[in-house]
Amino acid sequence: MGRPKGGAAASSSSKKPKAKPKQRGGVDFKKYKHKVGRKLPPPKNATNTEIKSKSIVLPEQSMASERTGMAVNKRGLTLRELLQQTGHYNANVRRAALNGIKDLVVKHPSELKLHKVAIVEKLQERICDNDKVVRESLFSILQSFVFPSLKEDNAISTRSTLFLLMANILNGMTHLSMDIQLMSFRFLELVVINFPSSFPRYAEQVFNNFLAVLSNDRIHLQDKSKLNSVLNGLGHCLSQVAFATENGDASNRLVHNVSGRELWKCTLDEDNSGSRAFAMSNILTKLQNLIQILVNSVEVSASELFAKSTIDAQSSEALLSALHCLDLICKICIQEVKKPQMKFGRSETQFGPEWLKSSLLVYLKKLWGVNRSFHEKGDDRYYVFNLKIAEIFLCLSACMDDSMFPAEEFCQFVSSLLSKVKALRNKDIMEKHLSPLIISIPDLVSNAPDDSKGYLLEAFTDAFRDCKVDCKLILPYLDSVGKLLLPEKTGILFTENDSGLEYHGVWVDELPGILLQSIDKAPSVTKVVLELLLRIGQYFPTIECGNMHSFVKLFGVKCDVLEPTILFRVVEVLQSTYKAGNLHITEQLSFLSLLMARFRVHPGPFCTQEDSQTSSNLITFKSLNHLILTSLSDMGDGSLAQIPSLHNMNGLFRIIVTLDAGTCKLMNEDVIKIIAGYLIDAAMDLSKTIELGFQSDKTRVFQYFIKPCIIIFCQNEKVLCCTLEMLKSFATGDDNVLSSVAKLKCPDLSHRICLVTTIIVFLCNDCKLHKNLSLGKSAIKAILQHTRHLMDSNVPDVTYEDKQKLRFAFEQLKSKALQLNCWDKSELENFSSAT
Repeated sequence: MGRPKGGAAASSSSKKPKAKPKQRGGVDFKKYKHKVGRKLPPPKNATNTEIKSKSIVLPEQSMASERTGMAVNKRGLTLRELLQQTGHYNANVRRAALNGIKDLVVKHPSELKLHKVAIVEKLQERICDNDKVVRESLFSILQSFVFPSLKEDNAISTRSTLFLLMANILNGMTHLSMDIQLMSFRFLELVVINFPSSFPRYAEQVFNNFLAVLSNDRIHLQDKSKLNSVLNGLGHCLSQVAFATENGDASNRLVHNVSGRELWKCTLDEDNSGSRAFAMSNILTKLQNLIQILVNSVEVSASELFAKSTIDAQSSEALLSALHCLDLICKICIQEVKKPQMKFGRSETQFGPEWLKSSLLVYLKKLWGVNRSFHEKGDDRYYVFNLKIAEIFLCLSACMDDSMFPAEEFCQFVSSLLSKVKALRNKDIMEKHLSPLIISIPDLVSNAPDDSKGYLLEAFTDAFRDCKVDCKLILPYLDSVGKLLLPEKTGILFTENDSGLEYHGVWVDELPGILLQSIDKAPSVTKVVLELLLRIGQYFPTIECGNMHSFVKLFGVKCDVLEPTILFRVVEVLQSTYKAGNLHITEQLSFLSLLMARFRVHPGPFCTQEDSQTSSNLITFKSLNHLILTSLSDMGDGSLAQIPSLHNMNGLFRIIVTLDAGTCKLMNEDVIKIIAGYLIDAAMDLSKTIELGFQSDKTRVFQYFIKPCIIIFCQNEKVLCCTLEMLKSFATGDDNVLSSVAKLKCPDLSHRICLVTTIIVFLCNDCKLHKNLSLGKSAIKAILQHTRHLMDSNVPDVTYEDKQKLRFAFEQLKSKALQLNCWDKSELENFSSAT
């Protein structure tokens, strides 16, 4: 075999490969071999990134310096920035913004005054916010800051601001979320409380929303506090309508289904009048539907309470709010029924008494069964529920008849409520809810059957007696007592056979005791009781008030610490009581004297250091002084309201002697007339004492009576001479100069001379009077001459027995006159023989 072909090719493959041709130009990157752990040097073409700069100071460069002097909150945000953040998509940002606004207006109140309109326009968007905390914060800002500031603005600017706010509130009432709906009713309540005049514009739409939310069963499944919130808002709205219906004044005029043109005219006149009218025909229709819903709510709430072992506060409050709303609706309807029918599209029976019976009373009849269930419970809150039910039916009592509600059964129901007042443990509840029932008692008594008045008045009287002076119910009790006592107020007039007449004296006897306790504890009660006593004294002049004596003494001590009106009223009341004959003259004089002596005057800038802190009451004292003098003038004008006894007069003269000792400034002609009449009365009493056989005591008794007069005569001889002249006139038959006290029982001439002789004889027995009696020689001589004339003449009225008495009196007077040493014995003896 030979070699294979291709040997040349095989040999060529075993040769070395050819070297690559060298590249032209320079090398791009030079490879280095680096050891591990060493830092790479920077590339030659690396860029130096170090920056070297120097600070340059420019004025007002930072944002903080731009806010110097601006109103910001603690986070440094302005009002504009905070308002912008209230619309942020994040709820936390909105919360922080509202809290920042609250912080800002607290630190800078001027910001609120300047930008309140902008604040309301921006914040009203948050009424329907999905976040509960945001809505609560908005409510707090409006309640505490924005609304109080808005009240200071004029009505037109406030109305335009509230228009935007109410638009969002009404929108929130129809929101799909129940929480937003309920919160909107709270916003509405806030608006109505602060701006009541704005409510009539939205009344119909608001009541529609109340109907919608209360008709929804979901509201009753919610927390009772939310239902209570809605009912409270409804109560405030109904209060506005009730106030406008009851008063009917220019600020709340009512429009009964007026035509569209007139309603438009009312809208145009709104800016001028500052108020808007209620379209009552439309509102009454909505209230009729509300009654049915509220009655059903009361029944449901009552059944829930009966099923529970204890009453929770929220359920109790919700039930009470529903009853309060029913009471307001009844008052509105009653006022509308009483009003005359108007001609604008309203028939006489559309909202008349028949409508009331067919709609209102039919629904309310269900409450009568509820009150019986409550009556069986012993808790105070069930008692309050029955009080509210009674208040509702008392409002409707004028329109009820026995076919629907038996009057006797209703009176028994009210009597049972009054009889349980003592057993109430919670006095705050009693004072808050019992007042309307007490005020309604007079009207209930006037309409009650005769058989029911007795136990109704008995329960009322017992409750009135147990009421304390410092209790808030004392004023309603006094108001009702005044209406029951004074028929000109209510037309209630009890006849002699009426069961109510026996309670008159009981009520009046309680008044002085209330007066005594109220002077220190309750000045307002004092004023009311005094007014009542004055009217009672004017209407019943002969009525007696017990415990008045203790009051007179206490009042005299505390006269300077009372209000002037109360002080003057007390004087008038006691003066009227005196004139009626129920207060002795000595007690009235003692009271007036004590009042004048105990009143402590603080003259103002001229007062002592002790009185420097007390304001001047000098004007009050001058007015009191004039009133006291006027009262004394009425008492001493010759026509005393009552004839004082000798003992009373003796006490009065002893007061005069004590006050007038050494001056005799009180001894004017009127006082001398009273002295002469008093001496004659004392002598007449002495003659009766002798006739009855009390001979041994005649001297002692008579001397006791004339002792103050003897003291007066010793101090003033002119008074004695004037008194002797008046006694001479009395003895001779002229009694015009004497006081009315001695005119009442004037004896015959012979008896008169005997009385005058007795007086002069007893005066002559006092040696200290001899000198002053000598100055009255002419009067004594005239008496002796007149006595001798009657003895010697044939006067038909003078009998033989009378002449014997005159002879004895003549000799007795002559013998005493001889002791005066003002004439000789021969003069009197010659005088006796000559005559």
